[in-house]
Amino acid sequence: MLLQKEKLEEQLSKECDAQVKAIYQLLAYAKTPSGMTVRPHGHGFISRELRYELDGRWYYSAVLNQSWVLWYFRRPALTNLQVEPEEILQLFPTAETTGQREVKLRVNDMLLTYAVLGWTLQQD
Repeated sequence: MLLQKEKLEEQLSKECDAQVKAIYQLLAYAKTPSGMTVRPHGHGFISRELRYELDGRWYYSAVLNQSWVLWYFRRPALTNLQVEPEEILQLFPTAETTGQREVKLRVNDMLLTYAVLGWTLQQD
């Protein structure tokens, strides 16, 4: 469930690629696992971010950039689902592991967006 819709609109008011804006909107309004919230957020250098939270834990992030959305599969989601980062790298070959053993993925087309959303729905 999307919280703070006005903050999302503020984030989308800044210039970026039209397809990337559509991807970010889809990620913001997409069906999420039961009880998960989507909260537009920003801090410091990262001013346009969506945080996906479940039971007070931050599971995923989507960071809006000019030409892509940077998606993060965060440790709480991986731990809860008992998934290792390497398993996600097999599903999304262009993804990378971060220093915190989270996985980040540049999303810049709708097909990849739907694949990411499909993966997140396995929690429900």
